Parts: sequence; C-alpha cells; structure tokens
Amino acid sequence: WCSLGVGIDHRGLDVVLPLTVEKYNALLARQADPKFLRFQLPPQLTDTLRSHLMVLIGNTKNLWPPFLEAVIAEMEAETTQPGSIAPHPIDRYVERNILAVVDDLPQSGLPSPSQTFWVTDTEPGRMILAQKMALAAEAVALCPAAQLCVHPEFGPWLAFRCALLFAVEEEDGQDDQERRRVHSSCGHPDDLHHVLQTQMDEALAAAQNSSSTKVAPDAWKKWVLPRISMAPRHPWMYPPQQILYHYTKDLAYLSRVARAHKDGLSCDYLREADAPALHVIQCRELIQQVLLDIQAKHLVVDGILLSGGLDTSILAEASAQPLTGDFGLNKRGAALPLLRFRHAIVVQAKDDALDQRYSREIFARLDGISMEQHHVVRRSLDQLLETVERVSKQLCSFDPMELRNSIVVYAALEHAASLGVKTLMTGDGADELFCGYSFFQHMDEVKLRAYRRHLTTIMRFTAAKLAEAFGIEVISPFLDERVIKFSESMTRDQLMGLRTPVPVDGTGRTACHGKLVLRQAFPESWSQWRSKQPIEEGAGTTALRVGGFFDSRWTDEAFASEQARVWHDHRVFVRDREHLFCFAAFEKAFNGDLKRVPLDRQRIDPLAAEASTSAGYCPACGFALSHPAQDFCVTCGQWPTSAEPGNQSAAAALLQLRQAQATLDEKGNFPATPPSTACSAGH
Repeated sequence: WCSLGVGIDHRGLDVVLPLTVEKYNALLARQADPKFLRFQLPPQLTDTLRSHLMVLIGNTKNLWPPFLEAVIAEMEAETTQPGSIAPHPIDRYVERNILAVVDDLPQSGLPSPSQTFWVTDTEPGRMILAQKMALAAEAVALCPAAQLCVHPEFGPWLAFRCALLFAVEEEDGQDDQERRRVHSSCGHPDDLHHVLQTQMDEALAAAQNSSSTKVAPDAWKKWVLPRISMAPRHPWMYPPQQILYHYTKDLAYLSRVARAHKDGLSCDYLREADAPALHVIQCRELIQQVLLDIQAKHLVVDGILLSGGLDTSILAEASAQPLTGDFGLNKRGAALPLLRFRHAIVVQAKDDALDQRYSREIFARLDGISMEQHHVVRRSLDQLLETVERVSKQLCSFDPMELRNSIVVYAALEHAASLGVKTLMTGDGADELFCGYSFFQHMDEVKLRAYRRHLTTIMRFTAAKLAEAFGIEVISPFLDERVIKFSESMTRDQLMGLRTPVPVDGTGRTACHGKLVLRQAFPESWSQWRSKQPIEEGAGTTALRVGGFFDSRWTDEAFASEQARVWHDHRVFVRDREHLFCFAAFEKAFNGDLKRVPLDRQRIDPLAAEASTSAGYCPACGFALSHPAQDFCVTCGQWPTSAEPGNQSAAAALLQLRQAQATLDEKGNFPATPPSTACSAGH
C-alpha cells in the first residue's frame, strides 16, 4: 500500500489508509444500530487468509490544483462543446487516476486489487461507509456534534473516494494503545461541540424546509460552517473555490473557476449569487476617482508608507477596471495599478513582525511595473526609543500607545527624507471611517453611527504632523472629504462581517472583518483579507509593552519614588514603567517645565469631592482634551476621562485613579491641595 500511495500522491489523492476487511466488519458489528450490519462486506471464502488488506483512498486540498488542470483540459478538448464540463467531474477524475495506477501495479511486481469500492456507489453489496472505514483504520476520530472525521494532521479537511481490496494478508499486530487513545476522541471542548451542534441543526432544518425545486443560493454555507468552525484557519483547509464547489456541485461555477485559474482572474464574483452589491461598486468607483485625481496632480508619488495592511495595499494596487466576473489580477494587464511610486517604505523592529513580509509581497508584484524601490528600515527597539523625545515634543504627547506607533512612522519619515522624498502617501483614516478596529464590533447600529460621527470630529493622525519637520507633504486618500462623506452612509453590516464569498476564517467574533466594503471592493489587493494589526504590532514595537521590557530600568522602589516625584512636581499620574519612560522623554523635551507645552491645562485635586478638572480636561494629567467629549486623553493616554451615567466600569476606573492620586498626596511631604488649582498653558 505504500507503493500505491507513491503512485497517486502527485495526482492529489494523498490520503492512503490501510486496514482490514475484518476490522471494518467488526466495527460495524459493534454499532448500537443493527442497520449498520447490512454494510458489512461479505467474507472472502475463496482463500485461507486470516485477514484481507483494504486501502481507503482520499484527498486533501492537494487534489484541487491537478483537478483544475484536468477540468481546463476537458473544457478545451475538441470532443466536447467548448467550455463545457460533463457531470460528476471529480468522480470521473478520481476513477480515471485510480484505475491508471491500479493498471500499473503488476508492472511493479505488485498485486492488483480483487475489488474496487467507490464511495459514490449505492448498490447493495457495493456500498461502503468510508467514515466507518477510516475509524476502523484508527486514522481518525469522529466529532459527534459535526459528524465529521478529524485527522491528526489534516483536521476535518479530507474526503474519501474509494477503497481497494487486496487478496493479501494484513497482520494487525499488537494493539497500539497510544494510537487508540489518540483517535478515540476528537478532543473538542464542550462549548465547541455546542456551537457545532447548533450549526448542524440549522443546516438540517434548512434542508428539510427548502423546496426540492429551489434552494437558497447561500444554503451551502450552513453545511460548511461546522467544518470551518471546528478548525478556523487550519493549514489544511481547502481553498475557498474548492470549498464552494465541494458544497454546491455547481458546474457553471467550476467552469468559471477553471477559466479564472487559467487566465489569472479573481474568483470573488464568479457566481451570480455573489455579485458585488451596489455600495461595494460605489465605494470602488469613488476611491478610483480619488486616486485618479491624485494621479493627475502627481504623475509619480515619491513614496508610500507600505505597511502591507489592507489600506496601503489598496492604495498601491488599485486598478482602473470595473468590478465584474472577469476581474483580472495581471499587474501588467487589467490590474495595472493607478498610481506609481518611486519608493515603498516599511519599518521592522522585530524579526517576526509581519508588516515587512506583506510589504515585500506587494512590492514583488509591483516591482518594475508601478513601484521602483523597496526599503525595509530595520531599527532595534533601543534605536527607536532614541527618538521618543523628539516625537513626544512634536506631538505634545507622552501616551505610550501613541508613541509605540509614532516612533515607527518617524523612522519611516526620517528614511524617506534621506531619499529625497517630498510627497508621501499613507493609509490614514481607513480604520476610523470604515470600522477597522475590533472595538467597533461591540456596538449596535445606533451606537455605532453616533460614535462614528463623533470620531470624524476628533480623529487625528501623526504622520502629517511629524512629516512637517522633514518638509514632506503627506497624501492620505482615505481622508478625502468625498470618502469621509461616503463612509458616513455605510451601515454596520456593510462595514463589518464575515469573509466573502466563503467564510474561511470562521464565524466567531475574531472572524469578523472590519472595513468589509473596502475588502470586497478591491480584490486585486494582496492584503485583501489580512487581519487588522496596529502599526506597533506590524512593526514589532508591541514588545515595548509586553514581556517586561522596561522592568530593568527601575526597581519597584525607584519607580515608586519617580511616580511620586512626577505627581509632586507636575501633578501628572504615571501608570507604569513604560509610561514613566515616555513622560521622562516628554519632560526633558520641554526642559522640565510643563508650562512650555503649547496646550491648555488645569491642576488636579484628587481629594475634592468630585474630580477637580473641568469638563474637557484630563483627570490624570490635567491637559486639555482634543475634544470636550473625548473619552481618551491623547496627551497622556488616560482612559476613561469621564463616565457617562450608567457606565459603571468607567466610573470605577475614575474612582481608582482618584484614590491612587490621593494616596500619592498622603505619602508626600507637601500640601494635598496646591496653592493654585489651575495654571495656564504658558504659550
């Protein structure tokens, strides 16, 4: 059977499981329902063998590429109507290749099978239960909720096609107790079983309620969801096109997929049921127009901050073609990008940071076509931290989250300036306008609409501010007034949802994609379905807040002393060591005098019955908020800055802040209430 596996593996039939007829029959005999006995294979009475080898053959995702090539060949064959596919193409492909390998066995000195059983055969005496056969081979476990086999390597992503019976004695040998233990249970937790059972019940209910003459176009999704939910993003998951055909058996769709495979087309909108919605088409046309306007002004843009996320991928790769079923992906053809760039820049602070990988992939697609040079700016964390003082002064901020992101942008701008870049494009605004952040998912339609309106009034982006020091003009297409206005018309379901056309990332909250309309509107972008990563995570500066990066800089006693000093000298509450590092740079940038900071400020008295800062000022640092209704301080990073009635968690957080500030006052040898409770900014 090992030789058999070698012969069919390259044909995509890469699951080969040996067992015996006797073990298969015995497993069926152990089933509680006696109906399984009729699927037992008749005993082999023509020989004296104690056992009889069977080989169960199936496939993983590796079947799809050679199968598609066979489909293309069939469509192009002169013996058929051009472009047509005869029924049951996978069954015919499997049978043709299995029989070809079987015919070659004698030439290799191997016996031919005495019988071949096809999984699709329903004739009594010929019908086999492939799932039970795989269980008898002790190669898989059964998930009772989803009724799917689970392989230790392939997970649920395999299918069985046929079984070959050989007149060869197969010794069972000693029971492998460890192997039996591994495959005795699927190992899924009870909560996952509950999800899978619910999904299966919904699929069965839909099947029972559907008309025999008309099935809903997306009914297939209910059947695939348990398989996806069992192992989202599994490395052996079928590609989306294989999944969709597997569950629909839609020959017209398969024909279009084969053509797309051959001609380099997108597969997003090949089915009529998956045609792009009007708002998706409008989104594409609007952003195309915005980019065309930029193209008219800048024949070549000097540079782009190419993080490799969805936003910059769209800006770098957006083409002029309309959104149709014949959507091309050839960068030298229909998918020729609208914009040209001399330099693409990405910053890397850690070896495992993902931005540079995606950025390289995009550049590789555009190299010599619309992009001239690619620059990976490698900086250690310590090198990036050397710029914190400059960045904090320019932004008037010592918020660690802001700085973890902004020192990356600063490094990119610094390198851009060294290249002579005068115009630089960024993807700023897409996350805010099109719900790219995960916290949007917790909001219902009403709250989301209100928050997004509020966000457009307070959002700010550091690239343009930092670029001023380098004499660089920042171009941010998503902040075009036309794009902002269009985004305001979007509903929650148009902005957030599962991956389309096949929800291969699952159905849970982590599988929900923000900026859904942008993803659907630009299938030519390499990062179309890349999950959202903030700059700090994509570049690697997240390491500054995890793993105790700043722990060695201050002992507990030294940190407590500095925390008290900062509170005593400046009435600024420092939360942790990273925050202290950022404040120390901020303090130094303004020569130790916060009156030099060009922001309005009020002093804080935590012992007052209510927060001493007025509305519009931060209760942790006293600086004016960027907007009176802002619940987050962009200067120090404090959240929350206020608590709406009924928001218990925000109220509790503010109470905890005041208590910590009061404790610092009690420990100090200075008045709890300073002589003056307010100070001007000292412009």
